[in-house]
Amino acid sequence: MKKIIVILVFCLLIIGCVFAFVIYNYNKNFDSEQIQHQKEIERIKQEQSRLDTQFSQQQQTQQQQQVKAETEQASRLKLDKDGDGLTYEQELKLGTSDDKADTDGDGIRDNEDKHPAGGGEIYRITVPWSHNGQRFTTQFGIAEDWYWYYKDKPRGDYRFTDARFVTYKDPVIQTIAKDITDASVSAGDPCKLCLAIDFVESMVYQKDIEYNSNPEYPKYAIETIVDERGDCEDTSFLMASILEALDVDTVLWLYPGHMAVGFASDNCRGDSYNYQGRKYCFLETTSDPDYLGIYFIPSKYVNEIPYFIEVN
Repeated sequence: MKKIIVILVFCLLIIGCVFAFVIYNYNKNFDSEQIQHQKEIERIKQEQSRLDTQFSQQQQTQQQQQVKAETEQASRLKLDKDGDGLTYEQELKLGTSDDKADTDGDGIRDNEDKHPAGGGEIYRITVPWSHNGQRFTTQFGIAEDWYWYYKDKPRGDYRFTDARFVTYKDPVIQTIAKDITDASVSAGDPCKLCLAIDFVESMVYQKDIEYNSNPEYPKYAIETIVDERGDCEDTSFLMASILEALDVDTVLWLYPGHMAVGFASDNCRGDSYNYQGRKYCFLETTSDPDYLGIYFIPSKYVNEIPYFIEVN
């Protein structure tokens, strides 16, 4: 009996040892797994932190790039790359180029052009005139933009001290000068100046007060042609423009309440003045083309010394 008990106790001891060994190994493996798990968690946290930092940096970089792009765009919108007086933003609205000051190539800068992207009406002008009994008709087109380019120019500060209204370089004036040259050949008359006088004096005389209720409203040459009328300074500006386009040296003579033109010549048909070492013949631009008095100073101004306005 004792022997059986001893065997049972021994078996129980062995079983206890085995159980203890199993428990020990289990706890050991569990602790190891816990440590590995904790390490994995830490690794994941570190990776997540790294990714968060990277994402934050990328997001910050993108924001900085966006701000930079928006700043550059805002700056560009305010720039006037082609120097035509219009910002890039204004060019976009008008449909014009920021690389060309004159997008439609009509000779007018975009900021002064009524139709800067192109278009606009063409005024068809017909001027009937005569020379030595022979009738002529000069026809040409004037772009609406050209007319309004001059029409919109301020003139309230003009004090009749310069020749800004004489526009002999204008392409329309150059065309008229060429037509007059051709008419000179057709008429067999080498006096181009004479034909130019007849052309200008075909314009209707109209005082400024009757034109737009202004006591003084000087017109550019193109305005006078389109309107087909003007007063003494208007026709003087037109005459000087055409004569200069014909390579005739001219000056403007300003009297109290009147303006006339002087053209350089050693052979004058009427009155003349000497100015800057040259002789200038008197030319009245508001008389009838056949009136010989156009070369003579009106009696009311004979004793007046005019103010000379040089045409540059």
